[in-house]
Amino acid sequence: MLFDLLEPLYRDHPGWSVERDRIAAILARADAERSADLRALDAERAARPAWFGAPDVIGYSFYVDRFAGTVAGLRDRLPWLDALGVRLLHPLPITLGQSGDSDGGFAVADYRAIEPALGTLEDVRALAADLHARGMALAMDCVLNHSARDHAWAQAALRGDPEKRAYYRILDDVAEVRAWEDDLDEVFPDTAPGNFTWEPALGGWVWTSFYPFQWDLDWSNPAVFREMLDVLLFWANVGVDAFRLDSAPYLWKRRGTPSRNLPETHRLVAALRAGLDAVAPGVALLAEAIEQTAEVLPYIEPADGTRAAQLAYHNGVMAALWVALATGDSAIVGDLVRDTALTRADTAWLSYLRCHDDVIWSALNGRAAAADLDRISDFYAGAGGFPEGRRFQARPGAAPSTVGMLASLVGTHGAAAIGRYRLLLATMLALPGMPMLYMGDEIGLPNSEGAAVSDDARWLHRPRMDWHRAEAAALGEGAGAAWLAVTRRLIGVRGRLPALDAKASTVVHDDPSGLLVVERGAGEHMVLLVANFGRDTCPFPRSGSWVDVIDDAPVADGVGAGSVVWAIRAV
Repeated sequence: MLFDLLEPLYRDHPGWSVERDRIAAILARADAERSADLRALDAERAARPAWFGAPDVIGYSFYVDRFAGTVAGLRDRLPWLDALGVRLLHPLPITLGQSGDSDGGFAVADYRAIEPALGTLEDVRALAADLHARGMALAMDCVLNHSARDHAWAQAALRGDPEKRAYYRILDDVAEVRAWEDDLDEVFPDTAPGNFTWEPALGGWVWTSFYPFQWDLDWSNPAVFREMLDVLLFWANVGVDAFRLDSAPYLWKRRGTPSRNLPETHRLVAALRAGLDAVAPGVALLAEAIEQTAEVLPYIEPADGTRAAQLAYHNGVMAALWVALATGDSAIVGDLVRDTALTRADTAWLSYLRCHDDVIWSALNGRAAAADLDRISDFYAGAGGFPEGRRFQARPGAAPSTVGMLASLVGTHGAAAIGRYRLLLATMLALPGMPMLYMGDEIGLPNSEGAAVSDDARWLHRPRMDWHRAEAAALGEGAGAAWLAVTRRLIGVRGRLPALDAKASTVVHDDPSGLLVVERGAGEHMVLLVANFGRDTCPFPRSGSWVDVIDDAPVADGVGAGSVVWAIRAV
């Protein structure tokens, strides 16, 4: 399967026959090196291909240095995560980054080395073993689209090495640069405009979709595919259980297109999956494709039925939930859930409310008017009263994105803020997908004003974990206590409900009063999500006797404004 996928991409490349043999050798070596314990995990997951979608699997994303200091320190924090109900840890990039600014670690200088301040390779191996012993799993970033300018490949290219120069997209003619730019979007128009950077030592312009120190790799060169597959297999044999494929949409470039989400890119993701299947079939792939939903689906369910990534961020539903909170209208959430049902047994959406990146409203282009999204961006930047976020990176034709911690976007203080948090979290946890929490949200950690730097406002929502607040919250004390109580209650109840498995059936009902009504599961296990994002109390949409399993109490006749219910039929 792997070579069937690669052949159409590379058969005309002069180095393909050599690279084909090298890829086969890499697969054989990695297979021989895979441990018996990891093979046992593969076999266990083969029986449940969407293992990450079980109702008791909750993810948690964080920066190691800001959460626990080091990888070794993270092992000391596992009891906190275990008590929270977390079963999959996603430390954001821990590999060696560019010296100086590394875009939060996403400019990788060495794909096989750990940032020295965070620890060693053996620390990661020990962490993976600890997690597996607890029934937990480890996710890791693999930055596919670009390496750091500091990377040995880029440095060799700067010294004139033709082999390594061919790892990158380098243009010699400024007219050609302009011709490409005509069709390209800008990722960071405010702070890193354009898609190319002049490098005198190269005598040309290197493609840099993100920042000038992040050089786009040339995936039309089969050597690049071979190198990156080797990286995935290396970490899979260390014990990594899932890879977040960073910046996946940008891999393949073609003149006359935006060079995003091209069919060749989908084929590359499927080929990476096939390579892992040959050695580590239990390891999952998560596509980081922050695009409109129709553009995301081919990464997890290609039209030709090929097995590709198993997970993808459901960024459309995430943004839609924030729209519903701002407008009081949940229709856009229900429409998106209805339109994005997955059919494969081994796939699931990754559900989330916040992450280390911005809320990109353009994911909803075509589902919401641009003017409405612009007003919502203003709302969360402080024009609406309670939110305390900021606008970020205004792209042409799209509303500016929003940055800010979840607690700051729902208002930080008082019962009303907790109510908004409960509404969003309970809705997200009941929708189909594998939920991912972001560090500090469980204790209502606010924006980190001191961390926000002028050239990248996303550091506003990358605070250091406040362990004094966390420890007090665990005792029911302090500003974080109410947030933690809501988080633990909802996660605990969710883990006991088979109907909230990612693969359980989902039916979205149109409700005349404007409630979000979603039926999960069937028969005796059916759970009815009823969420009221509106401003008025609405009748409960079903007759008969129902129990709200969140509060373990009978469901009232009315669902109050800002309220959410997980209802089961009373016995």
